[in-house]
Amino acid sequence: MNTIVKSVLALSGFFFILSSCAPARYVKPLDKGQHALQFNLGGPIAKVPGIGVIPMPLTTVGYGFGLKENLTLFGNLHTTSLLFGVGQVDVGAAIRCWSRKNMGITLQPTLNVAVDFYTGANRFWPQLDANYYWDYAELKTKAKNGKGFHKIRSVYAGLSNWFDPYLIESQGRTNEQVWIPSIQIGHLWQKNHWVYQFEAKFLAPIYSNEDMVVNYPSAFGNHGALGAYFSIYYTLK
Repeated sequence: MNTIVKSVLALSGFFFILSSCAPARYVKPLDKGQHALQFNLGGPIAKVPGIGVIPMPLTTVGYGFGLKENLTLFGNLHTTSLLFGVGQVDVGAAIRCWSRKNMGITLQPTLNVAVDFYTGANRFWPQLDANYYWDYAELKTKAKNGKGFHKIRSVYAGLSNWFDPYLIESQGRTNEQVWIPSIQIGHLWQKNHWVYQFEAKFLAPIYSNEDMVVNYPSAFGNHGALGAYFSIYYTLK
């Protein structure tokens, strides 16, 4: 695992390992003035010798704030990378650009930054996600004590776009992975202040996954990888 994380900063060929560290952020923006604490677990599905086929256990912790009704700001720390001497954060915004009743479209511009504490190497990657969501079920109840509960179930689908601005790789080779797309589908289950998110991703389907350190199963033959993620966050005002 240490070799894989270190390779991220040195080899564009390992780029989608980095780009798959987390699911979509705030597909549905927070309410104005709302805060959220979030934890994410998951990553690309890999064949690990002696264990089998499992999602890589990559983790992040983060915070979100609803600045406006259709604008949420967020920041996240990638804690698994930190354990191996790589400081990685992502900061961005979730913008609802269209909505109608129980559905909407959101954009998530994000900046990802990584620094290797051992060598001082550092890189950044802009990212732009677009997601469509649909609240297919909503239930509100009010108990006599005034507490009750509020449940919302939502599905979403979208496209994640990573951009690598470094035209030359560390080995002097031309970077052929300037644009790294991924396709995501997911489900959100909200009950009062708690939100649970499950997401599946088709990672970098236009790039070869051959001759890599880890074997990644894929729905696209020898291209890309599959990813699985779970998130939980707590919201409050």
